[in-house]
Amino acid sequence: MSNKDKKLFIKNKLLIVIFNMSLKQKKPLKYEDVYIKAFKKYPDAFQLRGYPAYPDTELMSKKIYDLRKNGLIQIHRKFITITEKGRSFVEGFMQSKIKLLSRNDISKLLSRDIANQIDRIRNTDAFQLFIANKKEQIVDTDFFSYLGTTVRTERTDFNARIKTIKDIIETIKINEEYKTIVDLHNYLFEKFNGVIKTKLSLGYPRRKHE
Repeated sequence: MSNKDKKLFIKNKLLIVIFNMSLKQKKPLKYEDVYIKAFKKYPDAFQLRGYPAYPDTELMSKKIYDLRKNGLIQIHRKFITITEKGRSFVEGFMQSKIKLLSRNDISKLLSRDIANQIDRIRNTDAFQLFIANKKEQIVDTDFFSYLGTTVRTERTDFNARIKTIKDIIETIKINEEYKTIVDLHNYLFEKFNGVIKTKLSLGYPRRKHE
């Protein structure tokens, strides 16, 4: 197993732990609870090097950040919530019994998430204005709603949502049924390119550690 695959496998384990904890606990999860549960479930994967009786919290923090960056979880004030994309990933992961997945495999496991996102997009003001030939009336708040964010969404979560939406568009663009959504997506990303750059560079509100 390559180092890259090993890291991916560790991330999968951590996401599965978060998924299972979320099934039992409906409210957001504390970092510390996730650390403890992951260490108990997979001690070999998450033990501190040279100190097998202790968890490697630095390693887990890095993996949690990776999961957040990929839109699989959200974090708010040190509390973790699995996203619908994360749930779909784990469910597909478990059903197919695949142990190692590359980034390109993720989109194949998101049928439920994609269907829900398509329904959500069709109900946005941006979509309704676009199909009514009033696209010039679309404003930045409509764009944020299209993404499933707000003006106050933190930079990392905003970037993760962009990646999620782009992955969905990449998956559906070959289907003529979704041509209007794809056209809307391309229009919005061209029109609000400056907003995206500003949001990602400034990240308002911005966490102190970012």
